[in-house]
Amino acid sequence: MSARMNREDRLRLWRAERAVDRMEEMDRKVFLAIRVEELSYSEIAQRFGITVADVEWHFAGSLRVLMVAMDEKDPWWWRFRF
Repeated sequence: MSARMNREDRLRLWRAERAVDRMEEMDRKVFLAIRVEELSYSEIAQRFGITVADVEWHFAGSLRVLMVAMDEKDPWWWRFRF
């Protein structure tokens, strides 16, 4: 396997990064706590002082933003990025 990413992988990563940037603040915090820090819902609820149901709500919101972003077509200017 190559250490370099191909164009499709770079585009996928770029879209994911932009999606995380566009998330609401709490949605982003919850998403990163779940996906990066690998915390449980109850640990996140305790950290941010919210309920587990709120954690579920924010995580679902972040996933909606991510799904929409990953479904976008190539922007016309993408070919000039790399």
